[in-house]
Amino acid sequence: MLAALIILIFLVFAALMLTRRMPAILAVPAMAVLMAVAARTPFAQILNDVIVAGSRRLVDAYLMVLGGAMLGRVVMQTGIAEGLIKRAAEFGGDRPLAVAITMMAAITLLFTTLTGLGAIIMVGGLTLPIMMSLGVPRKLAGVLFLFAYGLGVVFNIASWGLYKETLKLESLAAISQFANYLFAIDAALIVAFLFYAARRMASYGAWAARMDEDAKPKGVPLIALLIPILPLALHKGLAWPVLAAFIISAIIGVLLTRPREIVQQLASSAVKGFEDVAAAVILMIGIGMLLNTTELPAVKASLAPLVQGINFRSPMVYVAFFGLLSPLALYRGPLNLYGVGIGLYSLLSALNLLPSPALVAAVMSVVQVQTVSDPTNTHNVWIANYVGVRVEELTRATLLWKVAVCVLGLIVGAWLYLR
Repeated sequence: MLAALIILIFLVFAALMLTRRMPAILAVPAMAVLMAVAARTPFAQILNDVIVAGSRRLVDAYLMVLGGAMLGRVVMQTGIAEGLIKRAAEFGGDRPLAVAITMMAAITLLFTTLTGLGAIIMVGGLTLPIMMSLGVPRKLAGVLFLFAYGLGVVFNIASWGLYKETLKLESLAAISQFANYLFAIDAALIVAFLFYAARRMASYGAWAARMDEDAKPKGVPLIALLIPILPLALHKGLAWPVLAAFIISAIIGVLLTRPREIVQQLASSAVKGFEDVAAAVILMIGIGMLLNTTELPAVKASLAPLVQGINFRSPMVYVAFFGLLSPLALYRGPLNLYGVGIGLYSLLSALNLLPSPALVAAVMSVVQVQTVSDPTNTHNVWIANYVGVRVEELTRATLLWKVAVCVLGLIVGAWLYLR
């Protein structure tokens, strides 16, 4: 009876999110509280264990996100992002394929650090016109931007914190290890896609647009262009904590570009960066509540029989379930980490149905499908509008490629963690 009631609550809020009648930032915490009520959890326990403790549960994760957002604003405000993009455009010259490759490299590099729709608008507003003016078809430019963005997200260590805290990893080591494999898989399929797309660029009626002298990057030292990947280098190379790596990178970025404005730049970047990711942080608070709810003894006991019959530790089941069903991450569906799916992933974690590294590999692989192909993403909608196509066209053009990335990533995950 309790299991049926919890599933009903889940389905109601899933429908509300799918139909956009309630945003995830409200639906997820409401789902957590109502599930706890359905399990007849005492009021005091709901307040203390679900709401208060749940709100604090992912504090390390959203501090990483806030630190990353601050650095992202530094990169945007000081001209580092613009300088990187324009130098990449100069390097590509007037050859459409070369421009596409250099633009994608710049976008990938930037989104190892940048987060939020504001960053998408800023980077897209610079890169998309360059690609389209030099012969890349409009729809293809949008697809290439999304692919590069998804590739950068693999190494966005601000989001690693969410994986670590949600799936109970002791450290970021397993995430870092799998990210190397996933990045290589994603990059290889992007290269294959570029070979496929090159014919369209070659036959497209293009004209070469030389960059005006006034548009060339000025005043940004070459060394400053490495700032977006400095946090990753500090974390992986020197074992610095992620938050410290972000803050020190932000300070160095300002010192290299606007040393006389260091106080103003850092203060402005902190405030505007927090604004950029406020919705994500609120969602993480709700996710923490839902995680704590799924760990309540009554909830675990009622839901366990529903999923324990599936042998997730079988490599074939693991790949088939998360890979073939990965399109269910679209439209805030049941495999979407940032929506309904957090309930499933938290349950799998709470019941220990998969080793934590295998579960994080599954989540990171499925997130690739959601990040690039989900038409409900605000960044997908903005890109589609900018290049003048329907957002569903970008989904159709990217989905099979991203499902392939997901399946290959899961095969590697099964080989690493389920043998």
